Amino acid sequence: MEWTSGLLLSLGGYLLIVTLLHFLFPEPHLDWSKVNLDNIAMPEGFVWGVATASHQIEGDNTNNWTQFEQREGKQQSGKACDHWNLWAKDHELLSQLGVDSYRFSIEWSRIEPVQGEWNEAAIEVYSQMIDSLIARGIEPMITLHHFSHPVWFEDLGGFYHRENLVYFQNYCKKLFPYFSSRVTKWCTVNEPDVFSIMGYHMGMFPPGQRSPIKAIRVMKNVMIAHGEVYHELKQMSPESYIGLAKNVTIFDPYRRWNLLHWLTSFAINYIWNGAIISALKKGRMYGVSVKNVKNSADFIGLNYYTHVLTSPFLPQTTEIDLPSRTHETVTEFGYPMYAEGLERASKWLGKLNLPIEITENGVADKEDNLRPKHLKRHLWIIAKLIKEGVDIKSYYHWSLMDNFEWAEGYTMRFGLYHVDYETQTRTLRTSGKAYQSIIKRHQK
Repeated sequence: MEWTSGLLLSLGGYLLIVTLLHFLFPEPHLDWSKVNLDNIAMPEGFVWGVATASHQIEGDNTNNWTQFEQREGKQQSGKACDHWNLWAKDHELLSQLGVDSYRFSIEWSRIEPVQGEWNEAAIEVYSQMIDSLIARGIEPMITLHHFSHPVWFEDLGGFYHRENLVYFQNYCKKLFPYFSSRVTKWCTVNEPDVFSIMGYHMGMFPPGQRSPIKAIRVMKNVMIAHGEVYHELKQMSPESYIGLAKNVTIFDPYRRWNLLHWLTSFAINYIWNGAIISALKKGRMYGVSVKNVKNSADFIGLNYYTHVLTSPFLPQTTEIDLPSRTHETVTEFGYPMYAEGLERASKWLGKLNLPIEITENGVADKEDNLRPKHLKRHLWIIAKLIKEGVDIKSYYHWSLMDNFEWAEGYTMRFGLYHVDYETQTRTLRTSGKAYQSIIKRHQK
């Protein structure tokens, strides 16, 4: 019968398409029991580091996040790690680990708490931090915007309005001359994708909105702001090494035989990953030109944590455990540990033909049972990629110490150092000792 022939033909075509997708877009999983994680070897000159962000550790900030935290049901950051007062002691922790570099962010709301009024005392504190790091032989990498900004900027609409970008540019141009003679490495912005999607689509970051159209607009504006700041700072200091930190989360189809799941993964991968790569490589994003963004980076920072198994019905929240493969270990954050994805993430960013700095990688693990394994697996992948010719320059572990984990508050602990928030005591974890040992072995 004709209808059965048509059905069989359609089924055959469907199977052919799905088989081709399996072949073209594999989802590799290693048998880690057969991998030797004890002989990881990085090349000479590889940079070992750790990373933090101002709002997560400093304490007593007044910014868009502290404003957002006043809403019902939100945990308040409060003193956080009291790093603003304890930074000298925390720098000693960096020396104990033996890191080459420390990535941290400057809190715009401290520098310009009132529009057009500059806090020279706060600038001086950051200047002292930089001098302290350099005296210890630790190279600073500064992030200019890591999810937080002044309340007045938020009240103006933040990055949603194109006309507001000049305020971010003014802050960067004001701050940069103070430090550019001592600091070479700069990230303009951290994770434009996470900032815009979590804040304007999923509603879990400030301003807590739920509009995909607004999220895309904000992401474009943040990238335009990055491009403008990059070119302005390079004019001021051509020798500076300036990029941005890009989160790469890989979205794989949950059911690999389901074409709808494949289509969903392609769509989300473009929105989350491909659009920003296109902006940096081609100067186009979501089909429109983005001014001054093409070729606006000396390096690309890669923040990698996991992959997400997608379907058309994926919940728009991080407050549930996400789907995982049966053999995968699920982290306390609810997503799987998937070190293999770092290879795909690195090769995606490799399309930019820029040096790659692994600006964040870590895991929430309050008991520190998973973190040592997580650390070694990701370092093994990095070593493998470098041997294959991928230009990876560094690894910054997230994080130096436990801190305020944004929408999750204090429930997630990412630190190599445990923090007792009552006493502000820092204690080196087993994973911290493992990282310390790996660094020491490479520095001999």
